[in-house]
Amino acid sequence: MEIEARIRPLVDALNATGLVQTFSSCEGHFSPEEQTLVDRNQAEVRFIPASGIQQPQVESLLASVLIYFKQRHGLIPTTVTGFKLYTPLDEVEVEETFVLQLRPFNRFDPPDHKRADTDRAIKQIVAILDHLKS
Repeated sequence: MEIEARIRPLVDALNATGLVQTFSSCEGHFSPEEQTLVDRNQAEVRFIPASGIQQPQVESLLASVLIYFKQRHGLIPTTVTGFKLYTPLDEVEVEETFVLQLRPFNRFDPPDHKRADTDRAIKQIVAILDHLKS
């Protein structure tokens, strides 16, 4: 499946750290006709540690991104969160996935504002990841 154009810079920047391997992403879909049973009012990238990388290194990267974003840009108009998602695969196995999520702060904003705010936040996070690499 093709990576959506608006989220691609963030996917590429995360992969370029050498710490993570992305496998799923969504640029966010904010207009009413794009809504489904699944909440699509956010952008996100899902990833796992890259080969040879331990989870604490990924957790440190994610924490740094979140701290830098909040210090530089706050929580409005886009809230950026990171978390580990646990998904049961069967009766025994659970998959662990890291998620970086960008959600418009005001869910009542018009779709074009949500899109612009999310696109700006993606650019800001890419800049943070570039800064962290240097």
